[in-house]
Amino acid sequence: MFTYMKTHIAIIILIAGMVVLSGCVEDTSVDSMIEDLGSENTSVKINAMDSLVKIGDESTIRSLIQVMENKSETIEKRENTVVVLGRIGDNETADVLLNIAMDEEEEKGIRMASILALGDIGNETALKSLWGLSYGDDGLILYHAAYVLNQLEGSYEVFATYGELPYPLSDEQRLYRNNVYEISRASRNNSIFPTIENATSVLIGYNSKSGYIDVLSDVRPKTSVMDEIYQIYDNEAKKRGVNQVPVRFVHAEATLPYYYYPDL
Repeated sequence: MFTYMKTHIAIIILIAGMVVLSGCVEDTSVDSMIEDLGSENTSVKINAMDSLVKIGDESTIRSLIQVMENKSETIEKRENTVVVLGRIGDNETADVLLNIAMDEEEEKGIRMASILALGDIGNETALKSLWGLSYGDDGLILYHAAYVLNQLEGSYEVFATYGELPYPLSDEQRLYRNNVYEISRASRNNSIFPTIENATSVLIGYNSKSGYIDVLSDVRPKTSVMDEIYQIYDNEAKKRGVNQVPVRFVHAEATLPYYYYPDL
C-alpha cells in the first residue's frame, strides 16, 4: 500500500513538471500580459489587452505608460499599449496621450492610436487641445483628430450635417480620403450650385480639421438648398464608391481667413 502511494505521488509530480515545462501553466502577471501585447499571436494579444483593461489599477497604468513611452519597444507593442490605456479610460492618462498625439517627431501609428485613445477617454480639455494640430501635419493625423473632435460641440454654428465621418481605421475612411479632393473639385466644376439667398460670402472646400466638406455662408441656407447641394456631392461621391459623403453647412462671416477651409 505504501509503495503504491509513493508511486502515485511520483506520477502526479511528474505530470505537474511536464505541464510547467511545456508552458501550459499561464503566467498571469501584469508584466507578462504587457509583454504579450507584442506577441505575433493575435488571440494572445487580444486576451492580454482584455485582461489588462479589467485590472486597470494605478500600478498597471504606470507600467503601461512606461512601455508606451519606451521607443526601444516595437511600434505594434506601443500601439497596443496605447489602445489599452484608452480602454481603461483613466483621465490622468489623457495628458500623456495628448503629448504623444501632438509630437510631430513621434511615430505616425502611435500618434493616431493616441488620438483615438483620447476619444475613448473623452477628456474634453485634452480633446480640445487637438485643435492645435498644425494644418501642415499629416492628413491622416488630422482626420483622426477630426473624428474624435466630432463628439464635441464646436464654438461655431452648424446649420446642418449630412453623411457621416467614417471610422479612421476602416476601408470606407481610406476610400473617402483618397477621393475627397476629386469629389469636391468635380462637384464644383461639373454642377451649378443653387444660390444661397441673402448670403454675402460663401466658401466651399474640404476642411482637413473637421473631416467634412464644408459649405460656409453668413446666412442659413434654406433646407431645400442644402438638400440640393448635398445631392451634388453625393452623386459625385457615389461615382467613386463613397457612400454617406460627409458634408456640413456652417455659419461663417467673410472675415474668416480662406486657409481655414482648404482643399485636400
